[in-house]
Amino acid sequence: MIANGTNGQPAANQSVQLLLPRGGMQHVASVTTDASGRFVFPSANIDPASFYLVQAAYQGVDYNAPAQFDPEGTANIIITVYDSSASAPPLRIQSARVVVLAQGSKAHVQEMFAVRNASDPPRSYVNPAGTFQFHLSPGIIEPKAAVAGLMNMPLPQPVSSGKGRGDYYLQYPLKPGATVVMVAYDVDYASNHLELGDSYPYPITNAELLVSPPGLTVDSTLFTPAGSDAETGSQRYVASGLKQGTKLEARLSGEARADNAAGGAGTEPGQAQAQVQILPNPITRVGVPVLACLLLLLLWVLGIRLAKEWPRFREAQRTSSVQKELAATADALFNSLADLDELFAQGKVPDKQYWKERLDLKARLTATLKKASPLLLESYATRHTSAR
Repeated sequence: MIANGTNGQPAANQSVQLLLPRGGMQHVASVTTDASGRFVFPSANIDPASFYLVQAAYQGVDYNAPAQFDPEGTANIIITVYDSSASAPPLRIQSARVVVLAQGSKAHVQEMFAVRNASDPPRSYVNPAGTFQFHLSPGIIEPKAAVAGLMNMPLPQPVSSGKGRGDYYLQYPLKPGATVVMVAYDVDYASNHLELGDSYPYPITNAELLVSPPGLTVDSTLFTPAGSDAETGSQRYVASGLKQGTKLEARLSGEARADNAAGGAGTEPGQAQAQVQILPNPITRVGVPVLACLLLLLLWVLGIRLAKEWPRFREAQRTSSVQKELAATADALFNSLADLDELFAQGKVPDKQYWKERLDLKARLTATLKKASPLLLESYATRHTSAR
């Protein structure tokens, strides 16, 4: 069923597509909703063993939902769409996390924000002149950005330059509720000194700054020391109740970490794959490349602790032979994800291949977990909602 969350009415005559993530988002079928917003895909095109995505494009915005059909080819799928508006709604950054890693002659900076669209009635914010605005300090090197898409997959976004120097924006539609936005860049640290002064034209409820190596000196009138971060070992600083446009200012100084990038530059791809170790959670290292660190931050902000939950999940399923098989399958898929992340962190997998394979593996893992324990998936959904 497709419902309009702005007016509370069914979305009649709405086009709906059935997509197969494996093989690069293959189009399987298209149908149109009836007067009550309901739709039915031809059962002949559906494989119950496969994982699908259902997509409805409404007023320039794509809305998606995962779909796992039963052996009879049926599934209960509900997608909520919203009217689009080019007028800026009340936007607030609920939580901000800034990670700085000084390594070699560069400082790697990753910033992540949970941005809430509190429009009432709820509408999706769509504007070709930019929906998410930000200002970065001088001297940065090619900023990159991503947002959290369906199933928490980071979706790389083009970064456009604004009117002023250091001004940038994203055109990604901001749907009602929370959207996780990530910005990353490198800046020169050859002088062992860095001044942060990035700003965002939105109020920020809570902000956090993580600095590594932990021996760096941090001077800030905004952030206050809050000890060491248990996950990364970085020094942690916090701030709260920030007004819109407040600079996330901090001055860092001290000796950077040695620039010993993972993997040898001259290693052949085939040799590198043979040497990769499958780790429980390889992207929790602070020193991985920028995009891999963004994946870590994304998982953190959504409250997903798959690596920590997995041993307990497997223990709870030992009494059933069928569940043991499913657990083994999910374990293999999870390890494949870790292996793929490790290869990507070493620069051994091209971007396009990485995103395609990761989406397929994550879709298969989600489908397997759903069969093994619906309660586990429900708990993940609950944590996702509470994180908003």
